Amino acid sequence: MNLGEADRILTVFTRKFGKLKAVAKGSRKTQSRLAGSLEPLQLVDFMFWRREGRELALVRGADLVEYNPAPGRDLAAFAAGSFAAELVDRSLAEDEPQPRLFSILLAFLKNIRRPGRAQTALLGFSLHAADALGYGFPLDRCAACQGRVALTGGLWLDYAVGGLLCGKCGAHGTNRTGERLSSEVLAAMRAASPAVFTGHEHAHAVDSGCAMAGARAMDRMLAYHQDRKALLTEKMLGALMRGSDE
Repeated sequence: MNLGEADRILTVFTRKFGKLKAVAKGSRKTQSRLAGSLEPLQLVDFMFWRREGRELALVRGADLVEYNPAPGRDLAAFAAGSFAAELVDRSLAEDEPQPRLFSILLAFLKNIRRPGRAQTALLGFSLHAADALGYGFPLDRCAACQGRVALTGGLWLDYAVGGLLCGKCGAHGTNRTGERLSSEVLAAMRAASPAVFTGHEHAHAVDSGCAMAGARAMDRMLAYHQDRKALLTEKMLGALMRGSDE
């Protein structure tokens, strides 16, 4: 966010302190030594200073650790990265460390560098992030009867229950909080396993439309539990889905 004529307010996700906000003074000036290190979705080594009791920290130094060109070169990678960043931002309070989620986000940002993997990586990120935030669920068991969920018939993602319902338990899904999932989307969610998510060499990317549909469904479930609206970048994924169908 711009502040005044030359400053910015940054939202930073750190391994040690969780999410925090900081002022980068003069960072919008072309000659600023900070400018090159403050691009979105990059891994940066920051030095912060914050007075006790103050909400905003002050950026004293910033060194780019590893440059990730994917978000600036690939629209799908940019959309996926923006979605993941907003999900983290909207899901976390400030000053609450989340080292597991930090590691998941790092792995995701590395994986979107691989051509054609952005949507698969995003679905994997959404599933793993939900689990790290306490909302994960089995992709092969019914949350009601604990029976095995087959890739046939009606499938229901129940937000309130926090999991999948088999065809029998989800028969009255229209009266529940949630949404129907196609067997193709559930298959994509299962395929976005840890091996795919971390970029295993023998893993295959899943259908991009199904991957984006699965990621959007996970966001809607998280939004229900976090009492928030769907992500703004969710609309970007929807537009990409429509574009891929044309």
